[in-house]
Amino acid sequence: MKNIKIVFGLALASLVFSCEDATDIRQPGVLDASSAIQSLDDMEDALINAYTGMFVTAEMHFTSVFTDEIRIGFDSGGQGQSLYRFNLASNNSGPSNVWRNNYSSIRRANLVIDAAATIDATGDETRRDNIVGQAHAIRAWQHLQLASLYIVDMSDDASLGVPVVDFVTGTNYAALRNTTGETFGLIYDDLDTAASLISANSGTIFFSKDAARALKARAAAYREDYTTAAPIAQSLATSYPLAGTTAYENVFRDTDNSEVIMKLERTINDAFDGQGNTGDSSNGGWAGAKYAFTGPGVTGSPYYEVATALYNAFDANDVRRGVNAEAFEPLPAAGRNVYTVNKYRGSQGRPLMNDHKILRSSEMVLILAEARAQANDPAGAAGFVDQIRDARFGADQATPSYGSQTEAFGGILDERRLEFAFEGHRYKDLRRLGAKGNRSVDRDSGDCTPFGACTIDITDDRFTWPLPLDEFNGNPALRAQQNPGY
Repeated sequence: MKNIKIVFGLALASLVFSCEDATDIRQPGVLDASSAIQSLDDMEDALINAYTGMFVTAEMHFTSVFTDEIRIGFDSGGQGQSLYRFNLASNNSGPSNVWRNNYSSIRRANLVIDAAATIDATGDETRRDNIVGQAHAIRAWQHLQLASLYIVDMSDDASLGVPVVDFVTGTNYAALRNTTGETFGLIYDDLDTAASLISANSGTIFFSKDAARALKARAAAYREDYTTAAPIAQSLATSYPLAGTTAYENVFRDTDNSEVIMKLERTINDAFDGQGNTGDSSNGGWAGAKYAFTGPGVTGSPYYEVATALYNAFDANDVRRGVNAEAFEPLPAAGRNVYTVNKYRGSQGRPLMNDHKILRSSEMVLILAEARAQANDPAGAAGFVDQIRDARFGADQATPSYGSQTEAFGGILDERRLEFAFEGHRYKDLRRLGAKGNRSVDRDSGDCTPFGACTIDITDDRFTWPLPLDEFNGNPALRAQQNPGY
């Protein structure tokens, strides 16, 4: 984000509130919107503060290490080896950080929404509505991030969801989980509200109408609601054509926005300009610092490398291979071939700092493929996968042939693995589609055998995150709603 101004010191150490009659409760000790926000300028500053809570680096790191995107690098100091061995518990940094930071950002968004009722916007209603619409979209984003990690079955409305927070919480408010149906009800409503209030589609670094719609398509796909997802995805795929090969490379060098619906901009001297915590699932910092210490390539001290199986899955003529990996074959220092993560080389002269592309039209095309697979139309699914492949090869490719629904879902997962490598999708994709497509973690034996961790059953409880242990310290009633296996 540009020119980030931190306005409020409002982050709660953990989420402590209850969801009963949430919209009607006012808690003691709350710094409410009328106290913190007294003008449209204040609202805008508060909105920027809420945007600072939109992180993807924690999920990127967790996904890369826990699944099959990285191997332990030749310059490793031991980073991530426990997680690489599939050790996931309620005291891990990923569950704790994501839970805490997402609910903190939700609170910031709620302050903006709450302020709309008290700010005089006479003559400037459009500006006010744009601000409030974006705050609703941020709140939906954060709830969806939580839902996609902590809900066991996102397609089961009666199952345990996550705590739904649509008001400004106090520090003594103890949370229980809403249902999955209630969770997605809020997400859908927030995104519909955002699309109705945001008046323009200018730029890619803030929520636009189209970004809100794209996020709703993702949310609907996550819960297998393809009746909702497919029409939105089709409209956006038409409006945002897939990038050609040169443009695609430039998208990940931050010099082109082809097919980008929304991204999180990272710039020099902003709140994210720094190395951050290396080797664990903490938020913040340069994206590339989740894989290397000082820069791209083998001279940047890579503690993780591109997994052998992932590198080999890329065709030599696929532009995505060079975007995602830089090859050093062989590297004497390692005594083997080395493929370093190349997606976050850096920009603006800052090594390892790049924008995070969070909504692209390629995702919309692959949601359409999912919809056809769900409808037991393997040929239809193959046609959409072929659109991606044609764009990434820069030439017409043979259309995949799927002989069954299972093969179609497997092919979609394989394509998503290539398209969204190192962007934080693989874990979520496997947990929601892995059983449908007969896929799980796919590691090369040379990468994983030394660690005794070559695969994990797709039905394993660790394909859902545990509620964080430190949340129970202030909210013991929530412990009874912990996810299975923890």
